[in-house]
Amino acid sequence: MHDYLIVGGGVAGLRLGSILRNKNALLLEEHKNLGPLRCSGLVSSRIHDFLDLERGIIEKEVKQAIIRCGPKRYELNIDSLVLDKEKLEKSLLKQARKNLEVMPERAIKITESENCATVHTNRGTHQAKYIIGCDGANSLVGRHFLKNMPKKTYLGQFFYSKEPPGDAYEVFFDSRYSDLFAWTAPRKGHVEYGLISEKDPKRYGKVFLGEKMPLRIIKDGCGTIPVGLQRASFGKGILLGNAAGQTKPLTGGGIIYSLIAAGIASEELEGAKPSGFLRYEKRCKKAFGREVLLQNWLRKAYRLMGDPQKCWFLDLLFGRKRRLDMDFPLTGLLGSIFGIKSQKQSSKAF
Repeated sequence: MHDYLIVGGGVAGLRLGSILRNKNALLLEEHKNLGPLRCSGLVSSRIHDFLDLERGIIEKEVKQAIIRCGPKRYELNIDSLVLDKEKLEKSLLKQARKNLEVMPERAIKITESENCATVHTNRGTHQAKYIIGCDGANSLVGRHFLKNMPKKTYLGQFFYSKEPPGDAYEVFFDSRYSDLFAWTAPRKGHVEYGLISEKDPKRYGKVFLGEKMPLRIIKDGCGTIPVGLQRASFGKGILLGNAAGQTKPLTGGGIIYSLIAAGIASEELEGAKPSGFLRYEKRCKKAFGREVLLQNWLRKAYRLMGDPQKCWFLDLLFGRKRRLDMDFPLTGLLGSIFGIKSQKQSSKAF
């Protein structure tokens, strides 16, 4: 029997697997060569606080974001990296394999006894004292132990076009392109066109690509993004990453929050006691819960705005702001206006 069984081998599961020490642990990932491309890999430079990125993972450094809404244009300074998500996960997988066993199996169902849980897969069964669900928005672990379902989901989709990249992100708040937002991002040797929406992604994508006219699409991807923190601890384990809704409600990005949560989990799982699982959830909320709450509130307000109201609101936010924290934008913005302390986190917290 294993001490811990990690279900899911995305960034969240692989990172935890690589830093969970002195445990008899197993990681299950249904895709032999890791999962399909479901995340574009646009992150802040804060990722350096957590990972030593191997050569080739960073495609480009981006220092500027241009926000567009109607006739309005805002230029913001940022510290951002464009990552090759597949290379990132392969690097994390290599690190995780040094620390635990990784098996290419798909979890199908979970059963419990008093002292352990059994995960049934397409190839057999595995028993563990505790289960860690890193299995995404439609988490089997979350559904079994907590009856969790995402409070809200977005669909993100993106397209890679073979054309010369620029040096800045462009973000479009335009109801023709998305009920949330669309973007272009420079990558290594090509440009990414993407959008995130609550409904009608195909219609929005057709309009967006039709107007922006990418030169030659060579790859595309999509993914379901959960929004809003959910319960993340239970008697036999925890949830981590998208399975716990540890994403930014305004953008859907979750890599940095997953890395923060994995660092917290690695500490609280050392004792292998349910009290540690609850502390993990509380510490995650303390680390980024306020930012998620503020972003969720703004997302709901944003959905009620027409384009003129969006422009007015963006002018209020960015009219005098020249630098943006990609991971904690609202606590940063409100901090500059009202003196609210930002929830900035790094690996030094763990």
